Amino acid sequence: MESVGLIALAAPTGRSAQRLSEMTALEAKTVHRLLEFDPRSMAFKRNTNNPLPQKAIIVDEASMLDLFLAYSLIKAVPEESQILFVGDIDQLPSVGPGSILADLINSDRVPVIRLTQVFRQAQSSAIIRNAHQINRAQDPNIEPISDTPNSDCLWHAGGHKLEHGVQAISELITDFVPNLGFNPTIDVQVLCPMSGGLVGTRNLNNVLQQLMNPPSPEKIEITRGGTLFRRGDRVIQLTNDYQREVFNGELGFITVIDTEEQEVIVQYQERSVTYDYADLNEIALAWSVTIHKSQGSEYPVVIMPIYTQHYVMLSRNLLYTGLTRAKKLAIIVGSKKAIGMAVRSVNQKPRYTQLQQRLMQVALCPTVSP
Repeated sequence: MESVGLIALAAPTGRSAQRLSEMTALEAKTVHRLLEFDPRSMAFKRNTNNPLPQKAIIVDEASMLDLFLAYSLIKAVPEESQILFVGDIDQLPSVGPGSILADLINSDRVPVIRLTQVFRQAQSSAIIRNAHQINRAQDPNIEPISDTPNSDCLWHAGGHKLEHGVQAISELITDFVPNLGFNPTIDVQVLCPMSGGLVGTRNLNNVLQQLMNPPSPEKIEITRGGTLFRRGDRVIQLTNDYQREVFNGELGFITVIDTEEQEVIVQYQERSVTYDYADLNEIALAWSVTIHKSQGSEYPVVIMPIYTQHYVMLSRNLLYTGLTRAKKLAIIVGSKKAIGMAVRSVNQKPRYTQLQQRLMQVALCPTVSP
């Protein structure tokens, strides 16, 4: 069944669009693809003069929309069509300027429906209970890790030194998680507040690469831009590549490294993408990724190091976003002091967009009939 003709499904990133497609069994595109971005002119083909043909446009993960992208999208929606934004304003804000979803909701000038039943995890899930507590600026009640856990949300002290945290994460992946029936290579995603430091993505990717995909004579490997890539590595696409049709945030595995042709083949879901060696700056190791990069995604198991050394990045919405990426099991590794610092820190500079004020000056939108 195709969405083209009546309904268009879109999301800001490739991974969130892919997830939307999986959940709906309909074609979903990035907003850039929906608007037919032209790399030659660096502009969208769909605009006021050439609007989208669909009667309804649904945009998921709308909290990630920045001002420029939202403006370009709305310009391309004809007056006789409807647009539905779906998102969570408690997650991290867009990387670019603006606060589109929050401004729309807070203006009281558009119809708003609030989700009160959570479908990603069971209603009895401690992940959900703790996420709600975090949003209320309350310390989450996370069960200490044990050999026989009674919760899907666990805490591992990880030791006072960062080296102990790295060791704890390694042991969770090699022993604890497999004993619960999960496949670490496929099911586990380590999410970090930042890239630098011993428990940042750069170091953890090196550690986890040796752990999850150790070297062997059968595995060809190359080094580009200071990163060692090995056959079998999990990688993430860092940019929107319209020629290869692979988009920011998509996760895949390296299946082939051809040293003669100087090419690397990455398997993304059901399709393969070939990169020249010169284009390997488009991908990075993804045994560990930042929480920012994880937005729009979900994983069976999330392991999240939270230490006071992350204080620059620690915030309530960052902790909330990382925790709610987990479908079946979330494990926080680190100090309770750091968790408390995150819960009590909004750490979000106000964004002065004037969009909410401008919307409040216009007439109310007509109520949409069910």
